Amino acid sequence: MFQFWKSPKFWVSAIVILWLLYLIDGNLEQPVEIYIIPHFLHRTVRVAAVMAASAIVGSILTIVVQFAWRRRASKNASISAAAAASSTKTVA
Repeated sequence: MFQFWKSPKFWVSAIVILWLLYLIDGNLEQPVEIYIIPHFLHRTVRVAAVMAASAIVGSILTIVVQFAWRRRASKNASISAAAAASSTKTVA
């Protein structure tokens, strides 16, 4: 357990994580202008809302991509298994 504390990777990653948390905390309440249609339609939202929305969209897209990837992989596996089974048949 004490080797973990002596590791330089631990300290570098801890500093990076603390720095990111400091930046996020310092800018969480700042307003951000989002231009939906330039010069016509724009909204002012907080950084926290943008972060929450991007986390939700990123999570949903990750789940969809994983589902599609697994579905495609299982489809290819069943086709190759059927081809292997048909090629091992012998005619008597």
